[in-house]
Amino acid sequence: MNVSSRIVYVSLPIMNMSAQSFEARLLQKCETKFGRPMSIDECFPMLSQVIELEKRGLSMCAANYSLPACSHNPEYSSDCGRFERNINQFAMPLLQLLCLSGNVLNLLIYRLPYFDGSSSVHFLRAKALANLVFVQSRLLEVIHAWTSQPVDSFEPFYWRTKPYLITAANISGTVSTWMTLFVTIETVLCVLMPFSFRQFCTRRLTLILLISSVFLSSTLHLTFICTHSIIETAIIVDMQSDDSTKCYWLVTQYAMQISAGAVYEFYEKIYYWTQLTLSIVVPTVVMLICSLLIVTRFTFKELGEAFSQRRKCVIRMTVATTLSHLLLEGPALLTFGAAALKGSGSAGHNTTMCMLNHGNNSLSVLNATIPFFVFLACNEQFREMTYTYIKAHIVLDANSKHALLAQTALRRRMTNMTTRCEPNEQHSIVRNTQLSLLIKPTII
Repeated sequence: MNVSSRIVYVSLPIMNMSAQSFEARLLQKCETKFGRPMSIDECFPMLSQVIELEKRGLSMCAANYSLPACSHNPEYSSDCGRFERNINQFAMPLLQLLCLSGNVLNLLIYRLPYFDGSSSVHFLRAKALANLVFVQSRLLEVIHAWTSQPVDSFEPFYWRTKPYLITAANISGTVSTWMTLFVTIETVLCVLMPFSFRQFCTRRLTLILLISSVFLSSTLHLTFICTHSIIETAIIVDMQSDDSTKCYWLVTQYAMQISAGAVYEFYEKIYYWTQLTLSIVVPTVVMLICSLLIVTRFTFKELGEAFSQRRKCVIRMTVATTLSHLLLEGPALLTFGAAALKGSGSAGHNTTMCMLNHGNNSLSVLNATIPFFVFLACNEQFREMTYTYIKAHIVLDANSKHALLAQTALRRRMTNMTTRCEPNEQHSIVRNTQLSLLIKPTII
C-alpha cells in the first residue's frame, strides 16, 4: 500500500462515521500495523511518523531481519545516566563482593559460643542479613549498566522486577538502620544502668522489636509497588537492515513512573517525609545523643587504670559509628528533602540533584558494606575472634579445629570471671560494648 492510499484511508472516514468509530478503526489499524494494542495518544503520532517516513522512501524492515525489540530510554545516555552506569560498572561489584564476604563472616562469627546469651547478637544478625539484601538487590542494576546494547530477553525482566527490588532494598535498609539504633540504645542502657539494664533488654523484648521492625518497614515500603508502575513506550527508529537497506523499525522503551493523579503525588510526599524522618533524622539524632552519653560516661568517670584499654575500645567504636553514619548518610538529607518537598521527579529534571542522588545511594551501599571491617579495625576482641574462627576452618586436623573453637567459649568464661571479681567495673559492658556499635545503611 503506498503513502497516498494510507492518507485517503485515514481521512475519508472522518466525514461519514462517528468520532468513536473512527477512533476504534484507528486503534485497530495501529494494532495491525505495529503488532500490539495502543492508546489513541500513542497511536496517532506513530501513524503520522510512519507517513512521514514513507514519504522519504523508507519502508518497515522485514520481520526476518535480526533487529532489536527494545532500546534504552533517553535517561540511559544522559549525563546522569552515564554517571550512574560508571558507579554500577566499577564501584558496585567491588562493594557487593566486600559486603557479601564481610556480612557472611559476621553471621558466622555471631554463632560462636562467646555470643550465647547476648540479646544484642539477635539485632546484629538481623542487621547483617538486612545489609546483604540491601546491597545484593542491586545485582540487576550492575548487569543492566553493562548492556550498552539492550538484550531483548533481559530488558523487560529488568524493568518489571525493578519496583520489587527497590521495595526490598528500602525495607532491608530501614530494618538495618533500626537494628543499629536498638543496639546503640542497648549499649547506652548498659553504660548508664550496668546492674539493671538486663531487666529491660530481655530476649522477649528483642524478638518483639525484631518482628515489629520488619512489619512496620514492610508496611511503609510495600506501598511503593502500588504507587509506581512500569510504562512501555513504542518508538520508531531508523535502522540499517542486513542488506544495507535503510528502513524503519518499531522498538519498545521502558521507564518507571509514579501513577498519575494528585492523590499519588500527595502520597509520594508523605512517603518521603516519613522515610526521611524514620530512616535518617531520628536515628541520626538518637545515635549522636547516645554516643555523647557513652563518651562522656567513659571520659569523665574514673573507672581505674586497669580498664583504660576497654574504655578506649568503647570510645573508638562509638566515635567510628557516629562519624561513619553522619558522613555516609548525612548527604542523603538533601535528596530526601528535595523529594519530600518537590516529589521524586525533581531529581530526574535536575542533573546535579540526580547525580547527588546516585552518589548518596552509593554511600548507603558503602555504609552497609563496612561494618565487619570497622569492627576489625576498632575492636581487638573481634579481631581475635575472627582470626580464631578463620584459622579453625583452615586447619585440616579435626582436634585442632575443635580446640580453636573451644577458645572462644573459654574466653567468654574468663571475661565473666573477670567482671565478677571486679564489681566496680560495670560488668555488663564487657560483652555488649565490644560488639554493639555498628554502621547502618539507609535507603533512597
